[in-house]
Amino acid sequence: MAGIGFQLKKLYNHKSIFLDFRTLMYSSVIIVGPQVLCIAAIAFFQTIMLLSKVSFADRRLFLASTLYCFIFSQIITSGFSMIVTRYISDKLFAKEYGKILPSLYGVITICVFISGIIGALFFLRSPINSYTKFFTYILFIELVIMWLETSYLSALKDYTKIVKSFLIGLVTAAIIGTIILKASKINPIQISLFSFDIGIFIIVTLLMFYIRIFFKSNEGEYFDFLKYIDRYYSLFIICVFYTLALYIHNFIFWGGDLKEVVLHTYTFATVYDVPTFYALLTTFPASIIFSISLETSFYGEYKEYYSQIILGGSLKDIKNAREDMILVLYQEIFRLMEIQLFFSIVFLALGHYLLPFIGLSQISIDIFKILTLGAYCSISMFTVILIDLYFENRKGAVISTSTFLILNTIFTLVSLKLGQNYYGVGYFLAAFISLIVALINLNGFLNDIDYITFCSQPIIYKEKTGIFTAIVNKLY
Repeated sequence: MAGIGFQLKKLYNHKSIFLDFRTLMYSSVIIVGPQVLCIAAIAFFQTIMLLSKVSFADRRLFLASTLYCFIFSQIITSGFSMIVTRYISDKLFAKEYGKILPSLYGVITICVFISGIIGALFFLRSPINSYTKFFTYILFIELVIMWLETSYLSALKDYTKIVKSFLIGLVTAAIIGTIILKASKINPIQISLFSFDIGIFIIVTLLMFYIRIFFKSNEGEYFDFLKYIDRYYSLFIICVFYTLALYIHNFIFWGGDLKEVVLHTYTFATVYDVPTFYALLTTFPASIIFSISLETSFYGEYKEYYSQIILGGSLKDIKNAREDMILVLYQEIFRLMEIQLFFSIVFLALGHYLLPFIGLSQISIDIFKILTLGAYCSISMFTVILIDLYFENRKGAVISTSTFLILNTIFTLVSLKLGQNYYGVGYFLAAFISLIVALINLNGFLNDIDYITFCSQPIIYKEKTGIFTAIVNKLY
């Protein structure tokens, strides 16, 4: 997400209200498009199966299949996505465009290989129908590829094509699924998964087509990006820890009294997982606001500060630029938190009145309320982490994400023991404390930023090497 705002800034320079709306629409699709696509598709097929009087057991199997694909494909790709994002940024800056497209092929190869083995082992002893397993397996692999492609989207300037790719895939899946469900007596789960597969395949194919057009040259060093794991292993850890922290409380509840097992394959806790699903939806406003507001507003002050340093500005000019940058940064962070808080309160009110109509029990609604507050804290913390990464404060980001993961694990285990009145409290407390930790880390870093900028850099730069660098050097 960190690169998207810089491209959107060009759109925001225009004063037209239409262009502002267009920027909002494009950034929304690019940032949350893949998540919205999966969520919309799952909800759509659940509704169609319900209207087609598909049994509850079949609907539950479809939900479990898609949610597992959604969650674990994100976890597997999270660290690699952060690494290739940094790799792309550096290669664009160095104008080494020929290395970008090969890195996409390389990271897809690695992640598909890893996820392919994991998926095969997962389904090895599953009694689920072979066709259902096959379509689920394909969906899992396709989502892995799609998450990786989204890391390259910020470099694409034709936002219209990106929007069309998502819409074409979603609409095609919906049409095919509806027609076949209505016109045939084929297993509804297999139809829904097959239609979902087609929709994701269309999106993956179109995005790959546009990426290939944009990055035409190909130097063939497919795994050169692996060197960045040695250089920036902390980025890998940050993203994996944060993604795990988002779901670790669900995994813990899967082992508690609320757990349900579907065909000896999928374990989940509907009472807890469904409100988690809706609570995470409430964070989309902050994700969008960050890219179109905080980045576009803050970047000018950020650039001015470092320009004064690089171009030899006076001590007074550097100090003034630093103070202006920090002021704008905190203004935008707290403005984002205020706006997201407003939306969270609105979603809490809507959830209180609407969730009973879609079948949620009172305990699930109560869990949704506390998880929504936790999601507010977690997305606010993630914003601070992204700011840390702007300033290369990877140590602070690691501390924040590690705190979130560890506390979420401990507090959720405790809340599970305390009973249903405390379900969700563990996630909220972990996210709240981690947000405080993240803000303290950022404040401490900004207070010392002059010293860090001038005095903490090595006199002689030595490129970090390790096992991945050795592997790449042997390959090329």
